[in-house]
Amino acid sequence: MTRPEKQKNLLSLKEWAITIILALSLSLFLPNISFSGGPIHGARATGMGTAFVAIADDPSAITHNPAGLTQLKGTNIYSGVTAVITSTDYESPTGGSEDTEFQVFFPPHLYISSDLNTQNMAVGLGVYSPFGIGGRKWNENGPTRYISTEYTIATFNINPTFAWQITPGISVGFGVFYLYAFNTAERMIDQSSLGARDGKSSIDADGDGWGYNFGIIVTPFQKLSLGFAFRSGVKVDQSGDIELKNIAPALQAIFGGSQFKTNVHTTLDFPDVVSLGLAYRPTEKLTLGLDFEWVGWSSFDEQNLDFENEVPGGGFSDASTLLDWKDIWSIKAGGEYWMTDSFALRAGYVYVDTIVPGHTLSPVHPDSVQHNFSIGCGYKIKQWILDAFYNAGFYEDRKVNNPILSGSYENFTHYFGLSIGYRF
Repeated sequence: MTRPEKQKNLLSLKEWAITIILALSLSLFLPNISFSGGPIHGARATGMGTAFVAIADDPSAITHNPAGLTQLKGTNIYSGVTAVITSTDYESPTGGSEDTEFQVFFPPHLYISSDLNTQNMAVGLGVYSPFGIGGRKWNENGPTRYISTEYTIATFNINPTFAWQITPGISVGFGVFYLYAFNTAERMIDQSSLGARDGKSSIDADGDGWGYNFGIIVTPFQKLSLGFAFRSGVKVDQSGDIELKNIAPALQAIFGGSQFKTNVHTTLDFPDVVSLGLAYRPTEKLTLGLDFEWVGWSSFDEQNLDFENEVPGGGFSDASTLLDWKDIWSIKAGGEYWMTDSFALRAGYVYVDTIVPGHTLSPVHPDSVQHNFSIGCGYKIKQWILDAFYNAGFYEDRKVNNPILSGSYENFTHYFGLSIGYRF
């Protein structure tokens, strides 16, 4: 082989290494936020379409609007879990198709509140999953495998709160929260041009951060209440490992073998959330709610990956990926009707705009406009209450033509939830 041919071959190997790393950075840290503001924080509120900011009269007020805790007397415990089942169908421009594998995720919630034997104050503690626990798992031999084969994110909050009823018609609440976020992701690496089978890359990372929330409920008339709630964004610094497996023989000299592993660091800027709501109670048995929610997803403008051990000769260097997510508004409407003193029926609807533009949409987060329809019921006896709901998440079909992976996506999500409450 002549010297120019050797140089050309080395250049080709380096270009392939660069391609591997750039494609890797494109998918492996994008958070799957399909449960943002989702129906996972309490069965009663979810049965009403989560239109709960101006109602907030059970312990889940800690997450919806902490000012509502002043409406609760005694000590209350409210706990439960939601089963989340997601499915996505992908079809390539050439007709190839793939479905995500069946998975069920179980984000939990636990709330405790007490009026401390006072007339106008309350404290609370919430443990819940603000952005859900979920993800998608694709076939390792399917058309999406070079972008994503598996992705999971889990988030947990610990949120102590304090509420004060300033006047009979005005209550305020404030809290601080600790947020923990954990991510895992895998994808395959196309090495066919190097005469090798697919490689595999994977990332595991976690991190935490602090934020705060506050709210206010104003009741100008007995039948009408207005609510406002704010939840701050959180900067989460994540650290973990990135590992490459089955590296092509032609690249092994550059990476020091068939496997390579190093630490990786990144930052996730979870968004601010602003909610406005009103509640109307035309009768003692009927409550209607309407909420407008703004979420600042433009905080996810780009994703930066910082590798502890770079391999410049193989193109393995720090990388940045454009996300260009956008701020969105959601509209929530719902109601509750007590058929008897012990049994209630609920229903609701939520419209959620898409946060991901077409030019950055991928199998990691194939988001689209959502329409959520929920039904629920509640039963109470003495100090006990049992709430249940079902929510169907319909996503508008999405077709994109972008440099990541062009094609069509169809999504659907089932939510089943149960909460049990007890008042001391």
